[in-house]
Amino acid sequence: MAIGTVAIHSTPSLLSAAGSKWSNEVKKSVSPNSFVNIALIGKGGMGTSDTNTSLSVDGVKIVGVCDLYDKRLKDAKAEWGNELFVTKDYREILSRKDVDAVIIATPDHWHQPIAIEAMNAGKHVYCEKPVIHKLGEGKALIEAQKKSGVLFQTGSQGMASLGNRAARLLVQQGVIGAVNFVDGQFTAAPGRLNSFTAPDDASEETIWWERFLGNAPKIAFNPQHFFVWRNWKDYGTGIAGDLFVHVLSSIHYIMDAIGPEKVYTTGGIRYYTDGLRDTPDVMLGYFDYPNRNNLGAFTVQLGANYVDGVSKKWGSMDFRIVGSKGSLDVGWDNVVLKTMEDVDPHDLKVLEQLGQGMKSPEKVSSREYLFSVKEGYKGGHYDHHFNFIDGIRNDKPLTADVLFAVRTAAPALLSYESYLQDKAIRWDAQNLKIKK
Repeated sequence: MAIGTVAIHSTPSLLSAAGSKWSNEVKKSVSPNSFVNIALIGKGGMGTSDTNTSLSVDGVKIVGVCDLYDKRLKDAKAEWGNELFVTKDYREILSRKDVDAVIIATPDHWHQPIAIEAMNAGKHVYCEKPVIHKLGEGKALIEAQKKSGVLFQTGSQGMASLGNRAARLLVQQGVIGAVNFVDGQFTAAPGRLNSFTAPDDASEETIWWERFLGNAPKIAFNPQHFFVWRNWKDYGTGIAGDLFVHVLSSIHYIMDAIGPEKVYTTGGIRYYTDGLRDTPDVMLGYFDYPNRNNLGAFTVQLGANYVDGVSKKWGSMDFRIVGSKGSLDVGWDNVVLKTMEDVDPHDLKVLEQLGQGMKSPEKVSSREYLFSVKEGYKGGHYDHHFNFIDGIRNDKPLTADVLFAVRTAAPALLSYESYLQDKAIRWDAQNLKIKK
């Protein structure tokens, strides 16, 4: 659901620069009138979608692609031009002087190492979430960005959506009162067990297996690990790192939060017992956030069930924020406001700065309003990539910068760690460390 490209007109606006500490040191690599040359490292489904969305922003050109699988390199040339530079070694991408920025869409265990090398090479970085595979990787990533001065943006695309921006304004205006609860759920219908079939050409001749393993345990070639790496903790971060992190990013942006005080998660492998995963297919995570900026102390409940084909929930595009005066159902292109008492129309004027339909809600009743974007809105993916490219072109700071990225990745990783340890974990979000 999260990889469809968008292709209709929009007038995007840059998110506020909350949480950016070092943006004044950004190195300007292109002039405002030139192309921003990008390269892709990891041409899977998400990497392909990220690239196509970036290319839909005016003035962006792709010059190189790296992937460990021969077929994907062949596909890249067919999709983006035969003149494209392709390689299995990402360092060849980083050494090219014509590359301004890289999109990193590899398995999770490669995010931080490649991102650090890219920043050290002077490349701006768009890195898929979560930007770290282990909690201890965060500080080195932050320091590398601080030292290099390049821009870094995490790929939690939905947080840039008009829906999130509207929710932020409404929450901070106090329309729903002090926030106390956030709920987001992800569901997917069960598939057939033992269903994996490797492509006919998958072999150690066509896939650079040793490079894929990287710092993971050395095992014999296994195409299922390569193609379905999200199922395995050695390469991915489970449901929490894959899905929960999207809602956590939105919450951090909307609430100006920096992290929870306590995380507890439970779950297990309930259905996919065919040996093709070692991470849960059902998870329930709970995150206790302190009151910050007088917006309320709140608990986040995030759930994922890969064996539920009935509920049809996708939390990153459909989550609920509950406050003492009302609630917000937040989507990427719409927000539903419900209140206990009649809404003061004056409070809604705060949305006039957004435009694109959000400033003219549909009044369902005096206690319910529907905010929807106008036809032609390109969506959160486009806005997020526009912000990244615009930041590169015009030296503008980013909201989803490296510090924001680590602070939103950390509770997702803590969630999985809590599941593994079968206990609650207390977190010092300011200093990025577990409390003893």
